[in-house]
Amino acid sequence: MKVQLKILFIVLLLAMFTTGCGCGGGGGTSAVLVSIEVTPADPGIALGTHQQFTATGIFSNNSTQDLTNSVTWSSSDTSIATISNQTDSAGLAASQATGSTMITATYGSVSGSTTLTVTAASLVSITVSPSNPSVAQGIAQQFTAMGTFTDNTTQDITTSVEWSSSDTSIATISNTPGSKGLAASVAEGSTTIAATSGSISGSTTLTVTAASLVSITVTPANKSIKNNTTLQYTATGHFSDNTTQGITTSVEWSSSDTSIATISNTSGSRGLATGVAAGSTTIAATSGSISGSTTLTVTATALVSITVTPANKSVGFHTNVQYTATGHYSDNTTEDITTSVTWSSSNTSVATISNQPGSKGLATTDGVRGRTIITATSGSIAGSTYLIDP
Repeated sequence: MKVQLKILFIVLLLAMFTTGCGCGGGGGTSAVLVSIEVTPADPGIALGTHQQFTATGIFSNNSTQDLTNSVTWSSSDTSIATISNQTDSAGLAASQATGSTMITATYGSVSGSTTLTVTAASLVSITVSPSNPSVAQGIAQQFTAMGTFTDNTTQDITTSVEWSSSDTSIATISNTPGSKGLAASVAEGSTTIAATSGSISGSTTLTVTAASLVSITVTPANKSIKNNTTLQYTATGHFSDNTTQGITTSVEWSSSDTSIATISNTSGSRGLATGVAAGSTTIAATSGSISGSTTLTVTATALVSITVTPANKSVGFHTNVQYTATGHYSDNTTEDITTSVTWSSSNTSVATISNQPGSKGLATTDGVRGRTIITATSGSIAGSTYLIDP
């Protein structure tokens, strides 16, 4: 039905062009299409957004006509942007990748064009989490900023935003590398915690209560892990008002024997223990004078091989793929070692892969077609697979 309507529209236009404009009162002269103007001229849009173009026909009798739905639209580089010829969306360009392409409207032997430039995806909004948390006085709270972009992707932008507290007498928040987004409670009350990047910001409310910390529970309790693998610990605070709260990011973590296992105090990986050698060590979480602990045992089982999944994945532009590394050990057991291996991409123009805490193993295709090898390495052991951007 849409195709039939478009044909009818073109027939009517042709009839109008050949019968003349009727001006001048004489026999009339035929109005001939002279040129086509494509608007807007030379627009720029962000990746992930659209641009509606209009084609205006200019005729020999100086009249004009909207030809958007009757011309044939084309893009000189469809890898940068495509453009629709459908009746209900004619002239609507969809960005595909950064770069420039020529947008052309053609009717018979007459055409007009303009340049469309697609820039990198831009930030649309920021979400701050956790939402509206409550902490006891003296306890820290780690906040995270997640950015949403014009290409509908999301990204952790905690370390790139500017953090602020509306009332620093209630709580302060860090902009120091290594601790960005970490709020320190000062006094009882509420304050607005905001994350800002340029003109875009997001916020939430932090409430500080008067309760005091009584004890700390460290979980999981009395665990055993293999050498060169990791284990995430959690610290739960028990307070004087009989409430409990996760305080993993605000306590100071320690291992009684770092030759057996180490444990992180780095933002984004706090409480993450790594086995170093066979033996046992005490893992402790401390806040002021209060602490809690448990025993971690590291076994001597050797890593034999690593399997990376998903295998030989084929994806499109600007797509995220979460990879998993599975370790195979000398005792015939397996374990997820995604967070403890080092990830790499053999061709970073095709795809990059994260080694950042919270996103380790997350690959992102970067807009160049091709193939790259995704590799997970632990010591002298490595495993790999292909990632293909067709």
